Amino acid sequence: MTSVESGVARDQILDAAEALFARKGLDPTTIKEIGAAAGQNPALLYYYFGSKEELYRAVLQRVMGGMVARGGAAFDAATNPEAAIRALVAAQMEFVLTHPHAPRLMVREMIDHEARQAEAMLLQVAAGLFERLCGVIEQGQREGRFRRDVEPRFAAISTIAQVVYFIVARPAIGLFFRQGARGVSEATARQFGRHAGEFAVRALSKVEST
Repeated sequence: MTSVESGVARDQILDAAEALFARKGLDPTTIKEIGAAAGQNPALLYYYFGSKEELYRAVLQRVMGGMVARGGAAFDAATNPEAAIRALVAAQMEFVLTHPHAPRLMVREMIDHEARQAEAMLLQVAAGLFERLCGVIEQGQREGRFRRDVEPRFAAISTIAQVVYFIVARPAIGLFFRQGARGVSEATARQFGRHAGEFAVRALSKVEST
């Protein structure tokens, strides 16, 4: 197997594992199921990852590392706090559209394992994105752009929670929007992403006196 083929096989395993872990959880999912879904010999899973638990952590690392990278790029390109928030939420939506199992996977990790498997990675997200978002909000407050009566950490949670909820509840929202139980279209999801970013900015912005 060439290095390219090896990389493709590894990615196929990660993709299949991400979908199965999100749907079933770590314990009920078997190596045989992952191998079948990936179209790979189950023995390869042990070759690349050593164990099912190591594969699970690799899936979590890829999901969170990808979000940190995409969110960081959005922050880097922003010229002011408002633009940074809008860009982060848009990047968050784009990421979950390409990794639709990620929100459910993380919710399941919180419920099934109380974040024990993802603790170190969540700290990485905290340092890479959450603290940076808090810093953007604090910058806006110092510059008089944002309200000072808002707790930055709470505002940061409210900002990023919008997209997570939208994706997790996508089947229900699809029914609300009369687009079916399979969920809303990607176009509608992106439209919501733009709305969510603007909603967060408006909630933070100082109310101009009339």
